[in-house]
Amino acid sequence: MPTTPSRARRWIKSGKATPFWKKGVFCVRLNVEPSNTTRQLIAVGIDPGSKREAFKERPTPENN
Repeated sequence: MPTTPSRARRWIKSGKATPFWKKGVFCVRLNVEPSNTTRQLIAVGIDPGSKREAFKERPTPENN
């Protein structure tokens, strides 16, 4: 799940996370168990265009 850049910097500095780059994308890999293990439901949409494909993911609205 997304986090703020300042939180990611703190995790890297304290050793809780390792920086990771792949094909120009930066992310952090956690070295410890996360404090909150709830999962976020998402919906994925695929647009099969004529020249390029597009993928869209977003949180699903919660059903109350």
